[in-house]
Amino acid sequence: MELNKIYNSDILAVLKNTPDSSLDMVWGDPDYNVGINYNGAKYTQKWENYIAWYCELARESMRVLKPSGNLFMMNYPKQNAYLRVNCLDSIAYEVLDYVWVYNTNVGHSNRRLTTAHRSILHATKSKNNHFYKDNIALPYQNPTDRRIQQRIKDGHKGRMPYSWFYFDLVKNVSKDKTFHSCQIPLKLVEMFIKSCTNEGDSVFILFGGSGGEIMLCENLKRKWISCELHKPYYEMIVDRLKNQGQIDSKWRLKMKENN
Repeated sequence: MELNKIYNSDILAVLKNTPDSSLDMVWGDPDYNVGINYNGAKYTQKWENYIAWYCELARESMRVLKPSGNLFMMNYPKQNAYLRVNCLDSIAYEVLDYVWVYNTNVGHSNRRLTTAHRSILHATKSKNNHFYKDNIALPYQNPTDRRIQQRIKDGHKGRMPYSWFYFDLVKNVSKDKTFHSCQIPLKLVEMFIKSCTNEGDSVFILFGGSGGEIMLCENLKRKWISCELHKPYYEMIVDRLKNQGQIDSKWRLKMKENN
């Protein structure tokens, strides 16, 4: 295993060659098995096969974590529910469930409420996991309260974020948008990276995607390792690394012109 390197390889192959208890954090945002088209490639499979693969991914991710490490897996609620019941609860010291909420203009139905959130499972390997409130503390909601004023005077930087949070989806016109089919907001990932690592710590970004999370690690001075099986995305990440994170126009989403 080599840090600060992107592999054009299957994630499980790289994970299985990663030493036990060697990393501080693992961040996973896998394919959700709902038929997303990734620049001409689809990775959808039978449900039971997908859950078996997802569980193997989680087991290998937990293995490579240090005893103080933290694993985060983001997915749709059903997928993460199956992961938790079938695997994660039995291999982790503790599993917590967080919710990312966002506005959306897709997925509407007359038969149900519109899905506008995703589940993020947070699994720890021991009771001594590293977690740094001061890295992610939010402003107090009632700073004029005398008790809060005393806490500020005592050096407290703010309150711990709640287990649910709002971040906008990455819009097609965003400066961060590439031709990748499923980008997530970097402020969301930044919160989690800062929550359990400090400068010099190591993060496994399981799926390289657009390269945004990798560049985030670079900017936050975290060591990283990642995989991206889809060759065009891999080439985009390599190019971004060579150009200090800049997104060349050839990697931008091509907008359709209205006639």
